[in-house]
Amino acid sequence: MLRQKPLSSLNLKSTFLVWGFPSQGPRSRALARELGIDSLHFIYKSTRRGATSALFRYAYQTFRTLNILFRERPRLVFVQSPPSLAVLFVYLYCALGRARYVVDAHSSAFTLRIWNRPAWLHRFLARRAVTTLVTNEHFQQTIRDRGGHAFVLRDVPTRFDVRESYPLDGVFSLAMVNTFSEDEPLAEVLEAARALPEVRFYVTGKKKSAPPGVVENAPANVRFTDFLPDDAYYALLKDAQAVLCLTTRNHTMQRGACEALSLGTPIITSDWPLLRDYFRTGAVHVANTREDIRRGVLELRARYLDYQAGIRDLQVAQQREWQEKSGALIDLIDHATLDGSRGR
Repeated sequence: MLRQKPLSSLNLKSTFLVWGFPSQGPRSRALARELGIDSLHFIYKSTRRGATSALFRYAYQTFRTLNILFRERPRLVFVQSPPSLAVLFVYLYCALGRARYVVDAHSSAFTLRIWNRPAWLHRFLARRAVTTLVTNEHFQQTIRDRGGHAFVLRDVPTRFDVRESYPLDGVFSLAMVNTFSEDEPLAEVLEAARALPEVRFYVTGKKKSAPPGVVENAPANVRFTDFLPDDAYYALLKDAQAVLCLTTRNHTMQRGACEALSLGTPIITSDWPLLRDYFRTGAVHVANTREDIRRGVLELRARYLDYQAGIRDLQVAQQREWQEKSGALIDLIDHATLDGSRGR
């Protein structure tokens, strides 16, 4: 069951903006759907990197953002952060159009230095938002220190219409959600896999992003899937015996683990307080070392039925928490809109 009071009950025309490809905003996409926001825009131009490309890309995204907002004229705008520039131009629209905005801040908006400069701009934008959605109390305090209001929303239950199966090898299989990012301990996972030849590891992510030699020198029981379309990606997460989501960064929510939870697949994730607190059943928590990753795989396989039952129990708790959180968020937006005390 989902919350009973939809955002549409506030009679606020709403728009959700993401500066990025659809693959970069699964949480925002789920949030827009569950809140009943039909106008969701992914604004992107190119995957090229470099200063010149970034200037061209941001100019295009700025133009498209303002064009969408002044054409649709929403009274409430949700905007994903990072990048912080997206929030700036949403603020400008809201200041001119007498509208309000909510920031959906992902972990990287706080953990990567590039998205925290200049500090005065972040303070300015945080203070004028209705609220900033964050995944934990640590980031909530960061926003409070900037003078803004923050709302903790760890996860959004996601419904997947998985109509296909992923071709697995018929043995115990793990899906590692991977983007070849520096915070993902892929080298340690590959060493753990080398010591578990009877287990298959399916590692997602664009092969062209892999460091030299990683794919070629991987153990024989590791399969690099390359980039997967959504249907194949979610089929893999559903059909695998477990989903492996690891990070070396504290306070970082794992979207892949949230998707595994919604799909009912047990999880192996890093032993950080945030992840241990949220994925409290149906998950094995490991240190980011090859020895402990190996231990976690063996533990999950030995007690697999227990972890399956645990993930089903966590799904029930997840739905209950979402009903409470979504209702509280809608009430917050309602009060802020009525008193006009925010968003100016």
